[in-house]
Amino acid sequence: MKNIFQFPVKLTAVSEGMTSLHDFLKTSYNEKKEWVTESIAFLKDFSQMEEEFRQELTKKNEFCICLEGEMVSEKEVLSRPMEENY
Repeated sequence: MKNIFQFPVKLTAVSEGMTSLHDFLKTSYNEKKEWVTESIAFLKDFSQMEEEFRQELTKKNEFCICLEGEMVSEKEVLSRPMEENY
């Protein structure tokens, strides 16, 4: 069996390669960890908004609809001028 490495292999070259690989993996892990943390925070914010929306609906005990970003009750909708289609 023939040896494919030229000896002596410089230990510093191997050490530098391992250090750069370690730094790369550490940086990649930290970036992914930050992305996952931000994604979880976004989903928590979204679920909190949904929960507040549901609580608002149950407080009023009447039918509501969201029009142009504003919660409007059934009475308000019916009191607005409506377009007639024939």
